[in-house]
Amino acid sequence: MLRDAGLADERNKPTDELREGDVKLVLLGDLVHAKSRERYAELINVRRYDEYNPRHLARAEQAQESFLREVKGFQDRVPEGRMVILMGNHDFNAVTEDQGPLRTDDVAHLEWKPGHGNPMDPELKEWILSWPYELVVDGLHLAHVGPLPEHNTFDQGFYLENRRRWIQEDQDFLEGTGHRLGVYGHTPVRGGVNVASQGRALLLDTNGHKDEYVYLDADVGPEGYRLRLKGLFFDELIPREP
Repeated sequence: MLRDAGLADERNKPTDELREGDVKLVLLGDLVHAKSRERYAELINVRRYDEYNPRHLARAEQAQESFLREVKGFQDRVPEGRMVILMGNHDFNAVTEDQGPLRTDDVAHLEWKPGHGNPMDPELKEWILSWPYELVVDGLHLAHVGPLPEHNTFDQGFYLENRRRWIQEDQDFLEGTGHRLGVYGHTPVRGGVNVASQGRALLLDTNGHKDEYVYLDADVGPEGYRLRLKGLFFDELIPREP
């Protein structure tokens, strides 16, 4: 996606456009935890991933830490402020020892959890803990889950109250926030894009479904935003009935 957007070159290094141009790159969080057993199996090259197998778990940790180092190395080459990584609930869980493992469908995310995984590399843990929970750019609000503070507070209540449900309510959650438009991840949608909050919030999360991906190119100007959604969107062939 970064190469397609002109922000990374063929060696996966930041381009001049990102380092010197009028561009800000924002990642919406959840850089850890594969979201299915099949994705974990691909990650560590096994037929079936078993998170309770110590060898599988260790390899999953190593693969993800290698990916995080690559992202960190990319960010380190970008001037401060031009690339922002927002905290996701899975990222927060990975660096919070007193929070139990999360689950996605039938797979438990045991990486770096006491009694299961190994401790995370301290440098990576410190880096993740430095990620902000939201970013506002000229009235454009970006966060992992939603427009309100409680949407991006990943305590026990976050899961008990299922705070992602705001997207299903017929209400403008940006009203009174001062934000003109919101851009969020967290909630998977087929095709990788949906709208909520009476059309004032864009939801971008493919959940790694097959080869789908999506990103938003937002031009911020004095008169408003010009939004371009790019990527591989939902495409499905529905067979004819016999």
